[in-house]
Amino acid sequence: MVPRLKIDAATTAFSSCADRFVKGGYREAGDFARQLEQMAQVEGLVGVALDFPSQYDDPVALRRLLDNVGLELGMTEIDMYSSARWKHGSLSSPDAALRAEAIALVKRGIDAAIEARGADVQLWLGQDGYEYPFQSDLRAAWDRLLEAITEIVSYRPEMRITIEYKIKEPRARCHLATMGDVLYICERIGKPNAGVTLDVGHSLMALENPAESAVKAMRDRRLFHLHLNDNYRDWDHDMLPGSVNLWDTLELFYWLVRMGFDGWWGIDIYPYREDGAQALRRTIESIYRFREIAVRLQEVGLEALQAESDAVAVMDTLMREVLK
Repeated sequence: MVPRLKIDAATTAFSSCADRFVKGGYREAGDFARQLEQMAQVEGLVGVALDFPSQYDDPVALRRLLDNVGLELGMTEIDMYSSARWKHGSLSSPDAALRAEAIALVKRGIDAAIEARGADVQLWLGQDGYEYPFQSDLRAAWDRLLEAITEIVSYRPEMRITIEYKIKEPRARCHLATMGDVLYICERIGKPNAGVTLDVGHSLMALENPAESAVKAMRDRRLFHLHLNDNYRDWDHDMLPGSVNLWDTLELFYWLVRMGFDGWWGIDIYPYREDGAQALRRTIESIYRFREIAVRLQEVGLEALQAESDAVAVMDTLMREVLK
């Protein structure tokens, strides 16, 4: 029997999907309650990923809305990136007062997520970085990051804190740019509720192999959440998973299955010009299809071929099992 996967998604599929060229978006968007209703109609979608406090700040009211439509709260991401006050960083800001404000915001978000029965709280520090050589006091910035994230992770140990990395945007260089950066932070903190969100597109942009990045995190039980999407490795296009990098995506699923990933399968796509509901359904179907193929690959001797490093035989197996 195929298990029911914990799949969540942001509300972007039912938003206006604005970009910096078409600021009004490519479609009309309903209000927040309507977007939740639309998401609940997508078969296979278990939960929703929301920003705090920009999308919700009242956990009781949110819980009521979610119960009404039958959705769970998956990820709560702390919005420390969409305001100009974070332009020189949040948790790494050289401004002690601003840094304290950011930490307090995260703690409020943790409290809200626990009350709303959320799965985890995410830190994506998109404004923590730099543009120019010598612009940042790198040692001081990393000291502040470690100190702040340690305080956050220690605040309420029952809530998992998952950190998402990205090599660039909105900063030209982000401090938390790679899987190694986040695992370094987690190792230094040394607490079991500190983990990582693997955004496939961000991993591709960093020229990582997403499968290898996932293996690194799962070896230390640090892989808490996935953001499934795709791109051309040059920008964060947030396209449908497997639409460009088919083999990389399949290898990721192979290792998620082989190592028993039991976290949340998050959908992080921006269907600017596509129908949002259709894009979500296609992605959910793809998740189950990729997982089905990954299960089958466990059964056809692929591991033995890997032990021999037999690339041609591996490709023969993939062609036979995937493209038959």
